[in-house]
Amino acid sequence: MKFYKLLFATMALALFSCTGQQTEQQTQDEEQAPQHLCVTPTPATFNVESLPDGEVPVAFAASDFDWDGGKLTFTVYNADTYDGALVDKLQEGDTIVYDGNSVVVKTITKDNGFLEVNEGLGNENGASFRVNDNGTYTAAGFDDHFVYSELGKVQLPLAKGYVIEDCGPEPNDPVVTISENQKDYIGNLFEDKRNFNELDTRITVKNGEIVKIARHWIP
Repeated sequence: MKFYKLLFATMALALFSCTGQQTEQQTQDEEQAPQHLCVTPTPATFNVESLPDGEVPVAFAASDFDWDGGKLTFTVYNADTYDGALVDKLQEGDTIVYDGNSVVVKTITKDNGFLEVNEGLGNENGASFRVNDNGTYTAAGFDDHFVYSELGKVQLPLAKGYVIEDCGPEPNDPVVTISENQKDYIGNLFEDKRNFNELDTRITVKNGEIVKIARHWIP
């Protein structure tokens, strides 16, 4: 009987030791496993609820004007820009968030002012980024557009003397500046031009008011 008790005790100790060694080994393996980098766009540097003076990408429809109240409701966007130091560290197996999607890096090339992940936009799981002079990167879409993230909806008053700068149906058409009768101009736009989008529309804010609405169409 004592023999069996001793045998069971020995087996239990061996099992415990094996389990303990396995857990320790697993911990060591996890600590030694490569930690993949995940790069996301840097947050916007401004507060949507209190827009600073300057130009901001926006989207709105002609129906978003409150002509009686002298206001415009619009959605604010921000171009997806990345910390250059982090992007430069990307290696195979790392991830970068592009247009809201996680892209696992397989290849990286840099040429003609662009950084191409997985052979760039237009290829499966590819993404393109414009190299900026300040060392950052901005997500690039088709037709020389940036990739934008929606930040929120805002309503601001139209400043006295505000202007609208609009473009014609072709990229090289001259810009038209409307400094009066803006309501009539917006109301007479053709249906396909009654929506303004973040790819080509900017508003200029000064002291909490809209002083300029500019649309420069890019094909």
